[in-house]
Amino acid sequence: MQSRNCEVIEHKGKALVFGMEWFPILGEGLEQHARALARRQKASYWMGTSGAAASVGLARRGSLGARGRTLYSAAAAFAILHPVGTVVAIVPVSGDRQWLVAVHEGAVMARTDQLHADDETLQAVLRQLVEAHPGLRLLDGRQSTTALLDAVFEVEQDKPLSRCRHHSGRILALAAGFMGLLLWLWRAVLHSGEPVTALQPDPHSVWQAAVVDAAQRHVVHGVGGLQVLLETLKDQPVHLAGWALSRVECEPRGQRWHCHSRYRREQGGDNLSFMKSALPGWDLTFDPLEEAGAQWQVPMTPSTLQASGLRRASQNQSRLVSALQSMRPAFAQLRVDSGAPLPVATPLDAQQRPVARPPSVSLIHRRAIKLQAPLRSLSLLVPETKHMSWDKVVLEVGQAVNPGLLNSAFSVSMWGVLYELEDDANTPSDAVHGRLRARPGVSGESRS
Repeated sequence: MQSRNCEVIEHKGKALVFGMEWFPILGEGLEQHARALARRQKASYWMGTSGAAASVGLARRGSLGARGRTLYSAAAAFAILHPVGTVVAIVPVSGDRQWLVAVHEGAVMARTDQLHADDETLQAVLRQLVEAHPGLRLLDGRQSTTALLDAVFEVEQDKPLSRCRHHSGRILALAAGFMGLLLWLWRAVLHSGEPVTALQPDPHSVWQAAVVDAAQRHVVHGVGGLQVLLETLKDQPVHLAGWALSRVECEPRGQRWHCHSRYRREQGGDNLSFMKSALPGWDLTFDPLEEAGAQWQVPMTPSTLQASGLRRASQNQSRLVSALQSMRPAFAQLRVDSGAPLPVATPLDAQQRPVARPPSVSLIHRRAIKLQAPLRSLSLLVPETKHMSWDKVVLEVGQAVNPGLLNSAFSVSMWGVLYELEDDANTPSDAVHGRLRARPGVSGESRS
């Protein structure tokens, strides 16, 4: 645990702690993870925030003053106020300092909840947050008196996750005794003339940080990202001034869908008529005689993978796969492959040797998804895409000779990824009521 001085500010009859150190939590069992983390980091107090994502804040007793008073976390109170999206606030506090706090999907983000005495360090942290979350919402209280600070103090005191929990003193005493033993051994080795072995990192902490770092390189488009794409596909004109839509391809790049529509010329159409009828925002290209193209973009707000509240593999196998099986008759092809671990850089110890991953840290897995279906069938899939991202979406426009459940003039093919947490050692081998066993993958094809 880093050496960080917390500060308690009392206002309106409540004592709030500013400056806790926050750690992201992957998987379920927030309190269990929090207590274990507090024990490893030798913290006196802990508290957690939980929404679609979860995090734990830690503090030492020495920075919080005497025991006996009820303490609440300022950052946790801010998270209660902003349970959805990515929100960053800059709040003036006493002593001409600025409190910078950031939450993502209800969880306080690491390296925030800090008091800054100079603007340079504050802006450096803010730039890092903007780079990682371009769509964040910034609340700058430097021009709004004390409104933001008052809102934090006014959060209801009975909210359980805003109250700091005291970590057992007995554990701290044992930790102190253990540290004393290490000191005695160090002195014995020193006097014997033998080299002192460097203290080794905590395997759970370094591996948890490595998993979080790997996850930050990936995004999840989720329900909102797919929904906005499907809506814009449905809005594309099929016939336009003597031209007929034949194909649309879309790929995600950053905060936008980048799409390319292809039109073929029909009787009576020409380039001039297409130019005059083109939608706003289209960039046009022409195959001089028979085809025209339109490039356009659609804004979206993907979320980073680290705070997406991932389900475990067994949960997806029982719930998500069951949902996919129920909608499979409406899909010409629907396949979810077996999971593969997300690449993680193995942490090294003081001697630059790999640190073995402890059972308490779960890796993130990704499962490839491929589907083909009539455009109308995708409305069934949208609610189940919370933890999915997409690499490519293609809409083919043709003629349905015999319209039916699987025969449509508008056919969509999609390639993407489902993210999930691997099952931990305590997950039973049977997923549902001890009967449904997880399979490597699920696939299905329907034919008319």
